Amino acid sequence: MANPLPKPAGINRWRIGANVILQTLIVAAIVLMINYVGFNRYQRWDLSRYNKYALSELTKKLLRSLKKEVKIYVFFSPSSQSAGSELYVDLQNLLKEYESAGKRKVQVETIDPYRNLTHTRELQTKYNFGAEENLVIIDYQDRKKLLRVADMAEYDPPGMFNEAPQIRAFRGEQIITSALIELTEEKESKIGFVVGHGEPGLKDGSPLTRFKEYVERQNLKLEPLILTNLERIPTDFAAVVLAGPKYDLGDRDLSLLRNYWNEQGRLLILLDPKTKTPKLDQFLVEFGIRPDHDIIVTQFKTGIEEQSVTLDVYAQFLPETGFLRSLSQATGFFPGGTRSMSIDESKTAQEGLSVTKAVTPAVPDYWGDKDEVFNSQSTPTYVQGVDLPPPLYFGVALERGSIKDARVQVRSSSRMIVLGNADFLRNESLSESAPDIDFVMMSINWLADREQLVAIAPKVPRAFTLNLSDAQMNEIVLLTVAGIPMLVALLGAGVWALRRR
Repeated sequence: MANPLPKPAGINRWRIGANVILQTLIVAAIVLMINYVGFNRYQRWDLSRYNKYALSELTKKLLRSLKKEVKIYVFFSPSSQSAGSELYVDLQNLLKEYESAGKRKVQVETIDPYRNLTHTRELQTKYNFGAEENLVIIDYQDRKKLLRVADMAEYDPPGMFNEAPQIRAFRGEQIITSALIELTEEKESKIGFVVGHGEPGLKDGSPLTRFKEYVERQNLKLEPLILTNLERIPTDFAAVVLAGPKYDLGDRDLSLLRNYWNEQGRLLILLDPKTKTPKLDQFLVEFGIRPDHDIIVTQFKTGIEEQSVTLDVYAQFLPETGFLRSLSQATGFFPGGTRSMSIDESKTAQEGLSVTKAVTPAVPDYWGDKDEVFNSQSTPTYVQGVDLPPPLYFGVALERGSIKDARVQVRSSSRMIVLGNADFLRNESLSESAPDIDFVMMSINWLADREQLVAIAPKVPRAFTLNLSDAQMNEIVLLTVAGIPMLVALLGAGVWALRRR
């Protein structure tokens, strides 16, 4: 009798189930690990032609240093026609870069005030901004900053037929990063503004209200400084500005400025060529800066054979002054009269000063006229041997005692900027020339040891043009009209030949 077949072993369903569960958990863990690494260890590249939305190193460093979460609310409707609506796409793309660089410490929320009424009213109550739209609100540890989107661009003047002005440059990163610095800094720095010698004031209606507004956007507070009330200028001022005094300074005032300079002080001195200030001039001579007794002028044609003279100076910012390097291709506008100045190199070497020329006329047609231009009825003309020939310089930056070590964070040097023009600070001038705004803010930030803010330059829109020669155009036409159809015909003939076999 044949032996019976052995009874098959029972299937251990529990073991199979546990094995399936374990495999599922392993696969899930691998997927989660891949997602975690991809979410936290990803890399972004800006492959656009002009790196339009790439953030500066200053902004990246600031975002990496955030200790708490930043919330950015964008009140913006894509269908809005109000000021700044044309910047919607640029702003959205820029804020995506902030979110990415912030590593989850920056949260951006876009709210359409016409669609999300409930949330809009809640935030209007919280931040007290009324019925405005096209706003960016930055909230950091219950400190807030409201930014108008329309202020994030520079516009060309409107055309002859009231066409919409074209965007000259996008300043979104400048304004947003400046607001973040203001919110994250523990204290507000002060800038002293000397008054009492006929300088324009800082009150509402002053011709310097735009200048004050731009300075305060940088988390710098402008405070009037009356020298006659002081025994010494407080060293807690980040810098002191003397802007176009109408009357000469007294010996005591100059002694206060001299003592402040010797205590690692920072000075911005703007001269008014319409006013004689011999004591102030002699004060600058002590540092090897000699203001010339001239007015920078040039001739321009008003007709076929007619010429006129202008005191307005179109200027170039020189890259040898390091903090102005990003402005070296821009043209500044300095109206109302400008004095030139020269440098006594032996004196600056004796005083241990590092001096660089900062501003010069943009073209070599300007000369320094020695006549009393403002009190004369005659048209200035260049007199060889009397008037000053080009090249002329009317802006100088000097520093004493600097330590060339990035690890040293203490204030270790005295700095000064001297400019032979004061009218460029007025509202109408700053409205006409955006480079002037950049120049004065770069100067103040350099004086206040905030060179990192100088690094953010506006992004200028650029159009890509493809220039082709006539021969290249003929080749393209031949290729599209004859070449491509002939290639298709040859492929068709080849397929037909293969099928015939």
